[in-house]
Amino acid sequence: MMAVSPLDLVLRPERVGDKLASTDRPYLTLKAAVSLDGKIATRGGQSQWITGPTAREFGHRLRERHAGIVVGINTVLADDPQLTVRLAESPARPARIVLDSLCRIPLGARFLAADGARRLVICGAEAPAARVEALRKAGVEVIIGSGARPHVTEYMPFLRESGLTTLLVEGGGRIHANLIANREPDELFLMVAGRVIGGSEAPAWCDTLGVDTIEQAPRLSLSPPLVLGEDIVIHGTFHFGSQSPGEEPDANPGERRP
Repeated sequence: MMAVSPLDLVLRPERVGDKLASTDRPYLTLKAAVSLDGKIATRGGQSQWITGPTAREFGHRLRERHAGIVVGINTVLADDPQLTVRLAESPARPARIVLDSLCRIPLGARFLAADGARRLVICGAEAPAARVEALRKAGVEVIIGSGARPHVTEYMPFLRESGLTTLLVEGGGRIHANLIANREPDELFLMVAGRVIGGSEAPAWCDTLGVDTIEQAPRLSLSPPLVLGEDIVIHGTFHFGSQSPGEEPDANPGERRP
């Protein structure tokens, strides 16, 4: 049997084409590096590094193949990520997108580096005008939603219309949970390390998603697990049934915090 590369599973043209032809949404991939018990950090917030160097390189391969990378403001405040493709041979500069209801992102955040990539901050109607203006003066695109917190029914169609047809969502857990609860994602890559973190205070990769019954739990079709160095890749494609993207979900997503 021919070995399958994890890259063979990324952005299969038929799936991407079907999504773009049938909806006004981008094609959405969720990605997280987790422990065996699904944690993305310790209870103290340490997350570097749960997985090994081979899995981290694969994360950059995922970034390279998507038009944009999405994170929440809590990820920016905790980790100050660059959200760049750090592969020596790659010229890719995917757009960098932060969901930040109150425009709390520091002006010195590495995410905001002017390196030729698009930088977008999606905030809510209550974001302070001065902070919005400061970001715009720095060349950042600021999109203001109609509510206190941006909702997928607004920002996903906007991102698609602006040319961002494929998005890689790197978290955190509340962003993943919110998107799953609203039936937005198309596929998932979990890089699973042979570590156990434990503890109810340690965040999980879909931290605030909560369902009352097994029937409400989102279903994924799983590919065979693949080895990446000392870690394992779990890949799956979501199947949400007949409910349209953006409709209010039946499952309880917990606190929704874009």
